[in-house]
Amino acid sequence: MAFDLLTGFVRDLRASRKVAGEITRLNHMSDVQLADLGIHRSEITSRAFARHFKQR
Repeated sequence: MAFDLLTGFVRDLRASRKVAGEITRLNHMSDVQLADLGIHRSEITSRAFARHFKQR
């Protein structure tokens, strides 16, 4: 059980870092570049979380 908790924590930590990186990358894009990806600026955070923290 403790091992499962630890692996879950490490998995979530890695996903959090990926989310932060993706948010940073997308925030540096222009509105035109985001539109080409089909993303509005207001959706960046929610999309990054949805991508890396899928329903478990």
